[in-house]
Amino acid sequence: MQFANVSMVVAIGALSFTAATWAPNPPLTGSQSRLESAGARAPELAVGPTIVAGADESPKPKVRVSGTDVEASRRGLEAMQAISYDWRTLLPEWEIRFHAATAGAYGYTLTQEHRIDIYVRPDESDALLTHVIAHELGHAVDVTFNDGNDRRRWLDLRGIEDAPWWPDNRAADFATGAGDFAESFAAWQVGDSDFRSDLAAPPSAEARALVAELAAG
Repeated sequence: MQFANVSMVVAIGALSFTAATWAPNPPLTGSQSRLESAGARAPELAVGPTIVAGADESPKPKVRVSGTDVEASRRGLEAMQAISYDWRTLLPEWEIRFHAATAGAYGYTLTQEHRIDIYVRPDESDALLTHVIAHELGHAVDVTFNDGNDRRRWLDLRGIEDAPWWPDNRAADFATGAGDFAESFAAWQVGDSDFRSDLAAPPSAEARALVAELAAG
């Protein structure tokens, strides 16, 4: 399988997402959830207050966490406490934004901007919100650290054959390597009760060890 540099928007809606292209530096594209209506769209982004995560933990990098809604930001920050991955140090150029939403995607990962947008619904459970955040962090880890050899190692270990790494536009990612890796990253961080990869079972101890190795950078 050939892997190329990719620029994409990764979206998760009802834990179903994404869009990607194989061309270097293409325009960003989006996708719809397989469980949302075809016309559902994520809400427009607005400029909101910025919360600096880890500001009192010098000398760690100060990853920006911002929000366009106070309650969504509060819930998002609380959910992130369950994630042990040291994203502040290992993903210092990334920004995480929280927004209120009632429909559309649950989150987007914009790789060119190094930004994750999380859309928090009033009826969304804390467990699901934490899983969504961890899944999106898995994509950030993938595009930041993994190369073609890393992705081949992952597919081989998981026994995945003839599956693309990136999904086509407007396709869910659960049948792709990227989605399986992101779901496995989330399982490693917060458990596999919501694991939804179509390609393999929840990650074994060996697979979780490989996630940890690749996520270390």
